[in-house]
Amino acid sequence: MNAAAIPVPVWWLIAAVTTAVFLMTLVSWMPTRRLKARMILAPVGMALFATARYYAEGLQPEQVVSMYSLVVLAFPLGLLGRSQELARSAANEERGGHARESQWSVAMTVQFLVVLLAAIGLWLWLI
Repeated sequence: MNAAAIPVPVWWLIAAVTTAVFLMTLVSWMPTRRLKARMILAPVGMALFATARYYAEGLQPEQVVSMYSLVVLAFPLGLLGRSQELARSAANEERGGHARESQWSVAMTVQFLVVLLAAIGLWLWLI
């Protein structure tokens, strides 16, 4: 299977659903309004990155939208079950707390990286 086997309008629907999942989870997990606003803007930054790749590398639309969808979905999946730790770390960082207290645990970091790398691997398989 590759990304071209799925029509571009379906990829746009998938992108909309994955963005909604990202926003529903990560925005709700953030402890302050400022952090919630940052999470709301995160998909915009990811979309800008995907658009830049589209123009710079000449990728096909389905390749770019599939990349965006998989990466956006990797964030909530990679942090699943870690909302309290994420909120505590983010709040501490926003307060200007010690860097050590803002760091993610090893388990959370490993979980996130495994899911992110799996998403990237899936995308590379799709293209």
